[in-house]
Amino acid sequence: MRLFLVAVMSVFFLLGGTTLGFSQPAPVFAVNFAKQSLEGVFNFFSPAKPALSADDERRQRLKEALLMECECSDAGTNRGKIEEIIAELAPLSPVTATAESNLLQKKWLLVWTTEKEINAFITWGISGDVSQTINGNELENMIPFRKGGGLGVSGSLSIPENGGKRTNFKFTTAALDFAKWGKFNIPPIGEGWFDTLYLDEDLRVDANSRDDILICAPFE
Repeated sequence: MRLFLVAVMSVFFLLGGTTLGFSQPAPVFAVNFAKQSLEGVFNFFSPAKPALSADDERRQRLKEALLMECECSDAGTNRGKIEEIIAELAPLSPVTATAESNLLQKKWLLVWTTEKEINAFITWGISGDVSQTINGNELENMIPFRKGGGLGVSGSLSIPENGGKRTNFKFTTAALDFAKWGKFNIPPIGEGWFDTLYLDEDLRVDANSRDDILICAPFE
């Protein structure tokens, strides 16, 4: 309470003239003092941020370690270390029924994968940001080419069981876009499943029927 009164008095002092009879502007030291006093009052009355639980702290550390490992690894390399981190992180997923979660429904940016076909586009410098969009029971994978165009594959999704992590997919259309040289439909190839082992608002970790790993972050 004393701090509050000091802050109020400082504000009145800054107002000068008619309030306390001062005719000159408040000196700089008074301005700084008032600012610090008011900040102290607001901090005093503001609710304290809840402390993170042990699981929350561990989850955050593992997420940071996983993304750092992905950043430091070449496309598809260092799988063993990444699998070790995923094994610790997966049980801490805040979402258990990941296949049904609304958090899965968005456009995702591929951060790291073991899929050789995708890594070939990245390693050869053909593509950069590979994305996957999940919208309801529809799936779209997009590999844009740096010089224009791209490879797009779309398909359907289904969930084999309630409350699980598995999503089945089946590709139904595919198109190869060469920009100014034209766009061509090609036969879609592929069906299988992916298990979303970890999911929250800013990280998704999948393992699929081809024994590949995909780590994604929201596309921004």
